[in-house]
Amino acid sequence: MALDDFVSDFVDEALGSLSDSLSSASGGVQFPDDLGVNKIIFQVRTRERDTTKSNVQLKNGATIALPIPSNLSTGYGASYSQEGIGVIGSEARDFVAEGGGLQSAAEKLRSGEVASVLGQQAKAIAASASLEAAALLGGLVAGPAGVGVGAAAAGLARGALAGAAIAVNPHLAVLFEGVGFRSHSFQYKFSPRNQGESNALKRIIKVFKFAMHPEEKDLAFFRYPDEFDISFPNNELFLFKIGTSVLTDFQINYNPDGGSYFHENGAPVSVSLSMSFTELDVLTKAEIDKGR
Repeated sequence: MALDDFVSDFVDEALGSLSDSLSSASGGVQFPDDLGVNKIIFQVRTRERDTTKSNVQLKNGATIALPIPSNLSTGYGASYSQEGIGVIGSEARDFVAEGGGLQSAAEKLRSGEVASVLGQQAKAIAASASLEAAALLGGLVAGPAGVGVGAAAAGLARGALAGAAIAVNPHLAVLFEGVGFRSHSFQYKFSPRNQGESNALKRIIKVFKFAMHPEEKDLAFFRYPDEFDISFPNNELFLFKIGTSVLTDFQINYNPDGGSYFHENGAPVSVSLSMSFTELDVLTKAEIDKGR
């Protein structure tokens, strides 16, 4: 080995060891060495509970700084369902929409004001495909025979309506059900340029793997894995904020270039990472207003 190569390897190894020591002491690591201002920060937050009566506390753990990925994106979604609310449901919807309160709607339904509506609803149920509902309408709830008679009555009603070219109006409505938890995925391909960057990448992988797994409390229980605060410290004004998240998937490819390529010290020439995080809270207008 040439003297220049020996000196270069020695310096790289020394810098790598120093980088590891500093990272371990400060709890922070970044990649690459010359990471600029446009970066994403993963702050590990460890759950701790000293006693069964104390509140759960989150304490800061390791911090990882990486470049903002080229595939940065987020998404929003809301769940709705289409359901038949029936005649009475339609009446209640219109009553409340016109200014009546929920309590008033309940009182109205309990009063005699809706007797005619109940009669219409009963006819609709009789024409439905529900065997149980048809049996109840006929008062036939004593046994399997009653259900059979109810089914026959329901079939008779449906046949009659079909003959008259009339269909029961189910009064379909689009009902809001809620919002789900947002997920974010990040993909990277790293090619360390020296011993220090190889050591930093090794530590980054270890931190992510360690944080996403639980700790065995005893034979019957796990302690929850760590959580992550993810941020873009210099870009959030024009990007978006991510809520506290958990790491749900972490994939590592040590040979992403289609071959087996390693440095003389055994470090891979390139490594690709793919990770998915899920937020722990659902979004409302309040969170959107804060930049989520």
